[in-house]
Amino acid sequence: MNELDLRTIERRSWRAALRGGLTEILFGTLMLGGAASYVLSDFGAPSIASTGALLAACVLGVLLTHVLRQRHVAPRVGRAKFSAARRRRLRRMRVLLAACVVVTIGLVVATALAGRADTGVLGVLRGYRMAAVVSTVVLVPLGVLALFLDHPRFLLLGGLIAAAEFVLATLDRYGGPPHDRVLVYGVIGGVSLAIGFATFARFVRRVPRPDREMSNDAGS
Repeated sequence: MNELDLRTIERRSWRAALRGGLTEILFGTLMLGGAASYVLSDFGAPSIASTGALLAACVLGVLLTHVLRQRHVAPRVGRAKFSAARRRRLRRMRVLLAACVVVTIGLVVATALAGRADTGVLGVLRGYRMAAVVSTVVLVPLGVLALFLDHPRFLLLGGLIAAAEFVLATLDRYGGPPHDRVLVYGVIGGVSLAIGFATFARFVRRVPRPDREMSNDAGS
């Protein structure tokens, strides 16, 4: 089996694992956690409370996607065993995915703090500057992942964050409804969750579990 065949198998394996919509579910949970943290911030809660709400949402999202992966996705896609060199590449990709999640959390916290700050670095990075920083930091790694894993929805998720930041910057400059950050992050979180759970339901319906196939064959 040549190098091109191995690369094709690796890509198909990753694409199969991503078909379950778990990335979108995790992202949506994080965004709803961001909306919850902004609710607490808007009502005067200390920063540690809003940050704790976001971290709790992160833990919940990781646990939920882990359970769904172990119980429903992994049994359907199986596990591919690659060479040592390819396993190192896969570990690097997992680290990059984890870094994207951490950066997203950090950016949500930073924008929440920037909304309160009038001086210092956070004060300077308000408005369109913060939106541009967030867009660059989020879109670049997600673009690399989308290209490498042939999974365009990574760009959709990054685009949702970038669009949200520019919308919020515009509302901050020209005036917007009360609790605008709660509304914006709640909307993109809901959209991402809807996409994720719809993708997950379609995946579970279309891809049968091998053990159930064997039971049906034995029964017939």
